[in-house]
Amino acid sequence: MSIKSFIYNFKKQIKIMTTPSVYCEIEKLRPTQCAVGMNHVNRKVNELKELKENYGVEKVASFLKSHAAPVVLKDDQVFLIDNHHLCRALYELGDDYFKDIPLDSNNITSSKPIMFLNVVSDLSHLNDHTEFWNKMNSEKWVHPYNKNGEGPVDVNELPKKVSDLENDVFRSIAAVVKIKGGFKKSFIPYAEFQWANYFRSCFKNKSVDEKDFEKVIDESLNLAKSKDAKHLPGYIDN
Repeated sequence: MSIKSFIYNFKKQIKIMTTPSVYCEIEKLRPTQCAVGMNHVNRKVNELKELKENYGVEKVASFLKSHAAPVVLKDDQVFLIDNHHLCRALYELGDDYFKDIPLDSNNITSSKPIMFLNVVSDLSHLNDHTEFWNKMNSEKWVHPYNKNGEGPVDVNELPKKVSDLENDVFRSIAAVVKIKGGFKKSFIPYAEFQWANYFRSCFKNKSVDEKDFEKVIDESLNLAKSKDAKHLPGYIDN
């Protein structure tokens, strides 16, 4: 199905949706950020493999439906405004992962990685390019900062596909520090990118790569307790 046909059919179904039932091939989704933490993505890849191996395809289907990605529609485009890490993980799992996962009551499967969707807004009425991106920015639906935390970059520099997202190692560090209890989950948009930039500033004169990852995590857990991080969302006051 073409993306144009998908959008047409999708919009017809939105009004009657009570649970996520519409899905889209991940490669048709437009990211609204430049980078993800690939270490964190790979962690999700392993978790999803274990979910399928240990609990079966029905459990994976339930998981996907309960983790629908929030999206904004614009004409024939679908903009992903969250769940970039999960989407990239599903993309990395590849076509074979989905070939036996039932996506509806008729046991339809997909030959491509897919994501269930939750439509947050349809901005197709905004004809002007600048007006559209101003709205996306005002709603905190876009994070135009590159893998080094630099920006904002021009929105035309945002990757066109989930597979084009670059690796920000400090975004992975922030994710693991949160998982280990270094700070609390926050519903402030892009909170973990704020933590990523804080950790990045602490290591700005050091090279951080895969072999240093666990050591940097340990150091970052201590940095998360510093009063210098008190302004960050989810900070735990010890």
